[in-house]
Amino acid sequence: MDSKLIFFDIDGTLAMEPSGIIPDSTRTAIAGAKRNGHQVFVNTGRTYYSISEGIRSMDFDGYVCGCGTHIYYRGKKLLESAIPHDMCVKVAKMLRDAKIPVFYEADKAIYFDFSYPNPWLQEAIQIFAAKGRNIEELFRDENQTYDKCLIFLPDTEAAGEIKVFLDEHFYCIPRGGNVWEVTQKDYTKATGIRFMCSHLDADMENCFAVGDSENDLDMLKAVKNSIAMGNAKEEILPYCSYVTKGIEEDGIHYALKHYGII
Repeated sequence: MDSKLIFFDIDGTLAMEPSGIIPDSTRTAIAGAKRNGHQVFVNTGRTYYSISEGIRSMDFDGYVCGCGTHIYYRGKKLLESAIPHDMCVKVAKMLRDAKIPVFYEADKAIYFDFSYPNPWLQEAIQIFAAKGRNIEELFRDENQTYDKCLIFLPDTEAAGEIKVFLDEHFYCIPRGGNVWEVTQKDYTKATGIRFMCSHLDADMENCFAVGDSENDLDMLKAVKNSIAMGNAKEEILPYCSYVTKGIEEDGIHYALKHYGII
């Protein structure tokens, strides 16, 4: 059996939303793939700091985090990229002036701006099981940076101007409902897969990607074997070669069984 590299999104793919529960069938399928000699990877928009212990306990071979900005393989960090400190400060102060709901994601922290109301704050604390650090720390320490951010841009003129700036300097992924995932240019879930293939001297033809939403499109488009969860958003379906069952219907197990991986 040829060894495959299989890349999984987290939310809505490996873990249910918003509970974060991982179906037992998913755990069994991942373990079965490894026993059969395949390598399994998390490929997520989350930074490593935001990955739950439940996911980490599944013994993945590697993690492509922050939309390709930090890559780990068997406990070793192979790649890292953060937004330069000056740009981190500029963006954060711009969003503060406009009172834009946002949280900033770093490899080892999540930052919040506590200087104005943020309706996402309590939800983010619950989802990421973290209190979060104050963005003021980053303002004071030039050694602190972040890798990406998630923002809500209302339909206002000021928000439109901010979006123009972000499009110029970053890669902005629509998440629906005026929510944008703002990541570094030249880094995506797809570049993460290509990096791992190069590092392992593997063929992209032997790669599989499994996802459910818009921020998975880059990796789904990059591989021949692209799998959409049964609960996936319709926007990604035209770019997938196979649609499995939903996460609560043993979708991961069903997909890996379909391809003979388990």
